[in-house]
Amino acid sequence: MVQQTEGGMRQRRTMSPLAALWTGLTFALLLGAMPGAAQDAVPISPPAFREYAEGYTLYFSHEGAEFGAESFLSGDRSIWRYDNGECVNGTWHPRGAQICFSYEDNPQDLCWRFLRAGDDLLARLLGDGPDAGMELRVVRRDRFPLLCAGPGA
Repeated sequence: MVQQTEGGMRQRRTMSPLAALWTGLTFALLLGAMPGAAQDAVPISPPAFREYAEGYTLYFSHEGAEFGAESFLSGDRSIWRYDNGECVNGTWHPRGAQICFSYEDNPQDLCWRFLRAGDDLLARLLGDGPDAGMELRVVRRDRFPLLCAGPGA
């Protein structure tokens, strides 16, 4: 998750190290085989994203560094977890081919295009801010819920 600042978007907090994992025969059938380079990435549709993400926790990296994790719940709800264990509730919705997120602590939509590049799923930040084009990589997907710290943790 990123947070809007006067200077643009910035990473709010980072998460634990992540290992690469990509599974899902259905998703592969929907997308087919794609080249591995980011420049050869092919956009996926919001329904394909929903099928891939709903019921899972996705772990993201940015330029090889840990970035964050998000659990995708039914009803287009999500939970983002910061590195200190604090979590924030959010929602997501399709806007054309984009996936836009809104969080309790930042109700301004953050819109992304999700792309398939070989075995990778990428998320590219859209818009005209200074961080437009920032790219995150899904490095793990599992069905474990996020553990969130309580107040004051």
